[in-house]
Amino acid sequence: MNILIAADYSTPASGNFIGSLVDLGRDLKQNNHKLFFVFPESPNTVSEKSWVHWLENEEFKVYLTKHKDGEAALTFLREIIDKNHIDILHLHFGMFHRIILNNAKALGVKIFVHDHMEFNPKVSLAQQKVYCAVTSLKYRLNKINVICVNERKCKAYLFSKRFFIPNGISFKRNVTTFATREETRKKLGLKDNQKLCLLLGWHLHTKGIDIAFKAIEKVSKSNPDIVLGVVGHSGAPSDNSLNSIQEFTGVDPHSSFIKFLESTDDIFAYHKAADVFLSSSRTEAFPYSVLEAISQNTPLVMSDITGTDWAHSYNKAFVYPTKDYNACANAIEQALQLDRNAPSNSDEFIEKYSIENWCNAIKNVYESN
Repeated sequence: MNILIAADYSTPASGNFIGSLVDLGRDLKQNNHKLFFVFPESPNTVSEKSWVHWLENEEFKVYLTKHKDGEAALTFLREIIDKNHIDILHLHFGMFHRIILNNAKALGVKIFVHDHMEFNPKVSLAQQKVYCAVTSLKYRLNKINVICVNERKCKAYLFSKRFFIPNGISFKRNVTTFATREETRKKLGLKDNQKLCLLLGWHLHTKGIDIAFKAIEKVSKSNPDIVLGVVGHSGAPSDNSLNSIQEFTGVDPHSSFIKFLESTDDIFAYHKAADVFLSSSRTEAFPYSVLEAISQNTPLVMSDITGTDWAHSYNKAFVYPTKDYNACANAIEQALQLDRNAPSNSDEFIEKYSIENWCNAIKNVYESN
């Protein structure tokens, strides 16, 4: 069985997603299956494509393309399918989505669309459910299967063949050192008395950057040692980005309690260095970051969204009403009172959402459909 995974993914760091694909590829390889990849060609994957080299070093064939839509993209996709005798096409993050809707049967392969998203809080939930139902009917007519990481979203695909498979945690990262807490804090320039609240903030609205900034600003008034460490797609934002951040949040991003951190493959070291991990998202399907934080026994503050319901039973978790920055601030203060090194039930989550479970679920879907 030859499988082509096409993903609209081009961030500098490899992330849990790429690590998961490596685990999946190794597993499939042991069962005499072959895995191929397609990613968009972009500045990141051309000049900083270390994770692409990682996949290639694992002896997986990786293709890069400038075309994600249109006739050129269709020709490119057909050539790869024909050349490598592809049996299954697995799409992530909307890659080639329009192409497969119009040409699914002509491609002559089994197709899986992987939905990594939750419903958008900016749009009517009823409208989005109707859209999913209509899309699922198109999928059904074209024999396209759906894999969802969020159970509520999965149920909305009424007519298509669908599978609910939550994300799994991979501890594999490209060029990962897994530095100690002390080493990382020193590298980040943190003082011994400072408390690091870690936030992965790659999108202002989705990740609730305004809520996080306002909450930390409030906490800083009674706890001047608090620092919000914000990890984006790269390092410090440009001046234009800083202006946009201030306009959106109403908080000066140059404030002493805000620190922008470099994107890194050693994300577990960041989680270890943190005193609290903050997930202030307005919407997410199943965030890798929350699972990664739990795996490092890190106290967790998170918004009350359906995408993180599964993490409520973590006994170092504090949940606050989404978009309520006052409640978020109170939750951060409570989390800071916990003993950072006290044991937790994190092992239960690592076992339940292991990468082995994820790989087996994906493999079972491939082999049974």
